[in-house]
Amino acid sequence: MFGRIRQAREVHEYGETLRTNMRKILNDGLKCNVSPGTRPIVFHRIGDGAEQFDRLFWGYKPSWYKRGPASNARLDTVLKGSPFWKPLLTRRNIVPADGWYEWTGEKGDKQPWYISPKDGAPVLMAGITAWEPGKDVLAETGFEIITDDAAGGMVDIHDRRPICLKPDDALDWINRELSVKQALEILSIPRSESAFQWWKVTRKMGNSRYQLPDSNEPI
Repeated sequence: MFGRIRQAREVHEYGETLRTNMRKILNDGLKCNVSPGTRPIVFHRIGDGAEQFDRLFWGYKPSWYKRGPASNARLDTVLKGSPFWKPLLTRRNIVPADGWYEWTGEKGDKQPWYISPKDGAPVLMAGITAWEPGKDVLAETGFEIITDDAAGGMVDIHDRRPICLKPDDALDWINRELSVKQALEILSIPRSESAFQWWKVTRKMGNSRYQLPDSNEPI
């Protein structure tokens, strides 16, 4: 399951990718190995409609849900109007990152891989959230990253991947003037598999507390 990202750049660098001059000072959080249950940087227009960055809880667990927080929303269930995700579709966000991690191999002998764009630009992952301004940042108000089937060579690493959008599509995704139907159509045009590269990285990445800069260096 997709579940680790890297957010080692400064917030304004992600803003430049989205062509916004808006800056916001955020307290430092995890950077090299960001996992569900933490508070990554997200970009949105929830509330007054202004573009802004915030740190929100990665994972969603409504009060009635008996399992642990869900960190990913499968595209097929989102498009089918799942009652779990449907209430969140008007509160859309983008999760900027340098790349993400996946694992291959058998349990107890997993090899981590780092996946990132060939052009070195940040990835802009489509997300949805239960959070609104004024609400506490908890699992009940958390966000999820939308995932779809992987294709091309990337399927050799994992069969699912986050939906990564181009800057213009990312800005449209968070546009509150777009209907849910229009917004969901954007998810059908993610960046091509050919835009990405991947390589093996240190097995120390198996520990979610590992935060050293070499976490994405090829081995």
